Amino acid sequence: MARFCLDHASVCVLRLDQEGYILYANRKACESLDYSQAELLGMSVFDIDPVIDRGMWPHAWKTLCDDGSATFESRHRRKDGTNFPVEVTATLMEFEGHRYSMALIKNITDQKRVFESLRTTQFIFDTAPLGIFLIRDGGDITNVNDHACRYLGYTKEELCQMNVLEIDRGFSPQEVEQVWLRQQQAKGMYTFETVHRRKDGTDVPVEISGILLEFDNVPYSVSFVKDISERKEAEKQHVKMEAQMLQNQKMESLGTLAGGIAHDFNNILGAILGYSELAQLACQADSKLRNYVNQITKAGHRAKELVQQILLFSRQGHSEKGPMDVSRVVEEALKLIKASLPANIEILENISRNLAPVFASEIHIHQIVMNLCTNAYHAMKSAGGMLNVSLTAVTIQDHDVNSFPEMNPGHYLKLSIADNGCGIPPEMISRIFDPYFTTKPTGEGTGLGLSTIHGIVKDHGGNIKVYSEVGIGTAFHVFLPTADATAETAVEKADQLPSGSGSTLFVDDEKSLLDLGQDLLGRLGYRVETRASAIDAIEAFRADPKKFDLVISDMTMPKMTGDEMARQIRIIRPDIPIILCSGFSEPIHTQATGAIGISAVLMKPVIYSDLAHTVHRVLKIES
Repeated sequence: MARFCLDHASVCVLRLDQEGYILYANRKACESLDYSQAELLGMSVFDIDPVIDRGMWPHAWKTLCDDGSATFESRHRRKDGTNFPVEVTATLMEFEGHRYSMALIKNITDQKRVFESLRTTQFIFDTAPLGIFLIRDGGDITNVNDHACRYLGYTKEELCQMNVLEIDRGFSPQEVEQVWLRQQQAKGMYTFETVHRRKDGTDVPVEISGILLEFDNVPYSVSFVKDISERKEAEKQHVKMEAQMLQNQKMESLGTLAGGIAHDFNNILGAILGYSELAQLACQADSKLRNYVNQITKAGHRAKELVQQILLFSRQGHSEKGPMDVSRVVEEALKLIKASLPANIEILENISRNLAPVFASEIHIHQIVMNLCTNAYHAMKSAGGMLNVSLTAVTIQDHDVNSFPEMNPGHYLKLSIADNGCGIPPEMISRIFDPYFTTKPTGEGTGLGLSTIHGIVKDHGGNIKVYSEVGIGTAFHVFLPTADATAETAVEKADQLPSGSGSTLFVDDEKSLLDLGQDLLGRLGYRVETRASAIDAIEAFRADPKKFDLVISDMTMPKMTGDEMARQIRIIRPDIPIILCSGFSEPIHTQATGAIGISAVLMKPVIYSDLAHTVHRVLKIES
């Protein structure tokens, strides 16, 4: 009966003598090793176990005799040469004065495979570059890997005694319950973003991908947590740059629109100013009529300044630039500011000396200071405060480009004007440079001040930044690139109107300006012939090139522009002097005008004195 049980046992059974020879093998052993019973009975343990050799056997047998039994792992070799892992339980037996080893052998291939899989899984768990959390229903953390401990700053023991709410500050307890419900309803992986709080109190944005599992009818969440700080910072920079790009595009579009409006308005304003100047000459000196015309002229000049502001906003305004001492202009502007500020506002100055010059227009630098200081006054006028004005030299390095994306590395002057007034709400910061946008009450501001300043700064190759906090105050920082030159002082123009003689071809598509030009130049002693188009002017000039001593033309006309007309006329007669009139300065550069033979450029609306001096100078040079 015992022999029958051994033969049909579900494990391999071998009986070995003290020399290691097989004396008995059951059916399972034969099947496992792929030998017949007769074959196995002629073999030793050394033939089927490549781990045990004859040198080891005496020691192994002695240990078995001393202990009575032994359990160990080894490997067995089949008849075809393949081998497999086994667990051997050997027991010492005595029969008729002889000692034997009864070995029960279990194939542990499947167990080994599971063990290796578990060991690999544990290795991946421990070394994964993501935080891995095992969280029980309710939020209690039951297991974490090393990466989770490192990025949070806790030990594994500390985390396994905590609830997820203690590290996840992005959700309330009620929201956590809702997340669990959504996870239970969802199939497969779920992903969301939140914020984790480290042990030191700092926050870290994370992306969590997880899956819901059940162990012993208890739901668990296996969460894979990735630190997305770099991605969030990159997204923030991208949004910032995209917003800046949209702002630039908006400003350029508005600038183009404003420039077009200003150009048309310049033509109208030119006629108003020109005819008012002619009317002044026709009126008696002390008459009421003369006074009325004077008021029209003054209003026209104020309108001209407004157009210049619009053109500056669109970066098409004309400004005479040169190397200049910015500190001197700032100090002069502050003298005017001090005289107009109430006693409850104090000015704190920090103007550095011996700074590098800036290639700029003094009028525009003066305008920047006056406008920003006036805005600061309005922010503090009810409660008073401190107006801080500083001018210092700064250097933008290569590593500063993230903070100053629109500025090239180099040397700059930094003009800072700060107040401790009411501040600007965050939702308004992006709009303060828009034309006609103002935070002041109706009647106290046009909304063109900051848009004009923005245009001036950009026109000078600089940048302007604003920082503001409601209830704390506002600071504007203007950066202007320095110039490698010596500062110059402005030269005042003479007030005399020189007369002259000669024949002038005057070209403009506006009839009112043609009539005005004829009257103005005629009063100065010149003979004037007018044409309303560039094509008609070329034909008139081609008919008698020697007839004219000077050509004066508008820049922007239908069918053919003034500079193209100038090229055609210079082909006919290369020595003819030409003056162009334009409401835009950017399309007419000095090098370009010299290349096509333009003698001078007058900015619209053309003032009588500017016309007189320019015509006299050009004809004098050419003669």
